[in-house]
Amino acid sequence: MELDSEITFGEEYEELREKYSLPEFDKLAEDFDIEKVSEKESTFILREIRRMIHEKLSAYLSLFEMLVNPSAPPMFMFGVIKKMNGDHKELIKKVYENLVKLQISIMKLDTVYSEKSEAEFIIRSFSEWQDMKVKIHDLIDSFEQNVEKNDSLKKTSYFG
Repeated sequence: MELDSEITFGEEYEELREKYSLPEFDKLAEDFDIEKVSEKESTFILREIRRMIHEKLSAYLSLFEMLVNPSAPPMFMFGVIKKMNGDHKELIKKVYENLVKLQISIMKLDTVYSEKSEAEFIIRSFSEWQDMKVKIHDLIDSFEQNVEKNDSLKKTSYFG
């Protein structure tokens, strides 16, 4: 009987997790959908995980760029932006700055591969995301409340 000498994705991640004190795979998957990485064949698992993290962070960076600099936001965002208070604006600015710093780190990691640097980024971004996701959720909740209260969308609609 021949034993399978190939190491599984889970086993390889577990070795890397122990080596670098990475977050549990399930926790990363919960926040960043990294289970898709296990479907790819890659020699550089941590880089692939970082890329999955990058996808999510980039989506939020785009949202926060629009909130910080609303030059041409979607129509529904005009009412949301108009009703933001000073605390919301300050929180948006802080989250945006944090996302920008992570984005710069990602660009740096794309230039020269280092397993250790990839691991450090995964640890850092996971940790920072734990704080940011609560703030983002609260902001989006307030946006949702503002949209529900905003009668100006109904009054200024072309179809209204």
